Amino acid sequence: MEELEQDNLYITFQQTIESVIKEKRENPKNEKLLNKFNARVIIGLQIEEDYYFWVNLVANEGNYSLGKGKLDEYDLELKAAPEDLIFFVNGENSVLNMVLKKNQYGFKKLKFLKGSTGKRNLGILLKLSKILVLD
Repeated sequence: MEELEQDNLYITFQQTIESVIKEKRENPKNEKLLNKFNARVIIGLQIEEDYYFWVNLVANEGNYSLGKGKLDEYDLELKAAPEDLIFFVNGENSVLNMVLKKNQYGFKKLKFLKGSTGKRNLGILLKLSKILVLD
């Protein structure tokens, strides 16, 4: 994947995440969830069968930032194809659909792995799905 394609994918993904969080903030019932969520998540966007483009999402006391690359210390690692994540965010694919069904490469649509601490952190996955999925 070329540098320009990587930049376009990153910008698209960043704008998607930022717009979802912005929309969530407009509803006062989401404020507590957004402000109390603290996590470092690395996300591997599966571009080809054996190639992942890595981004990271850091949430700390209501501040969210998205960056390129892996983090040395993280709470959760996710792997998914970008189009599957888009369908997840817009509510077409549920968490169960993402975890149980396979993508076009033959892998689970959403694969989640332990963090650098060795913990699986299922609670972070469930909270992250509440934050990222549009109502």
